[in-house]
Amino acid sequence: MVKVAITKGNAYEATTKALKLTNFKKFILGKSRIAIKPNLSYAAPAKLGITTDVNVVRAILDQIPKPEKAIVVEGSAGPAKTNDAFEVCGYYELEKEYGVRILDLNHDEFINIPISEPMTLKGIEISKTVLDSDFVISVGKLKIHSIARITATLKNMMGVCSKRQKLKIHAFIPRSLVDLISVLMPDFGVIDGIVANEIDEVVPHPIKMGIVLASKDCVALDCVASEVMGIHPYNVPYLHEIILKELSIDNLDEIEIIGEKIENLKRNFRIGGFNVRSRGQKFFGIMLNKTGLFSLLYPYVYKIFR
Repeated sequence: MVKVAITKGNAYEATTKALKLTNFKKFILGKSRIAIKPNLSYAAPAKLGITTDVNVVRAILDQIPKPEKAIVVEGSAGPAKTNDAFEVCGYYELEKEYGVRILDLNHDEFINIPISEPMTLKGIEISKTVLDSDFVISVGKLKIHSIARITATLKNMMGVCSKRQKLKIHAFIPRSLVDLISVLMPDFGVIDGIVANEIDEVVPHPIKMGIVLASKDCVALDCVASEVMGIHPYNVPYLHEIILKELSIDNLDEIEIIGEKIENLKRNFRIGGFNVRSRGQKFFGIMLNKTGLFSLLYPYVYKIFR
């Protein structure tokens, strides 16, 4: 059975316990190029529920035999520059402590990966640095998303795409997320639920949960995260599509929860926030694609809704 760990404690302790329960060290054995992708969509401290707590990533690095060879990556599509988010959230301290590289993917080289059986996108522009990695860890945040319903480890992978691609993905969620995951499924997932967020993805509505979730199977992990937020996975459109396409689990009963029990933690997160940036990206992304003006007008639309 697919295993998903849920642990309680502070960010470092809970993450360490979750990694041990899921045999994390076994999965990274022999991996030399490990990419760690936190959720830093906004230059806000983790206590507001928007961004991944740096201590979650610190705990991951402490489980890696040669952490100096790892790289922490993000390409923010939010209203703040990625470097600002790295600074505010304390990620540059990891360079001093572990010798890891911190990289803003918005300045990376991108490779267009064709999709053999696309639902929406014929190809996706993905960071070369991430593609060259031999193990990708998506370190998401337990929070609601105004379009995708939730953002956990799978939605978090949008950050490895080019800015142009992010707008297209936003425009066609949930099917575009299925296309993305079909070409780049994370090898491992961790979700920071120490302070979660309801209603919206960038406007703080924090909920103190004190938990961390982890699994080798990110589809199963996001399904469990959804349940913790009081939302059935089938009511998260991109998860439903992925499950139907059988990219991973095809039966929720196949998931074994280890550690804490969902019923002891479950909260009904509020949904339905109206985020002008996300809705604007969705509307204009569709319009630009339909009219064929995407390449010409994209830079201006992105500046407005970034």
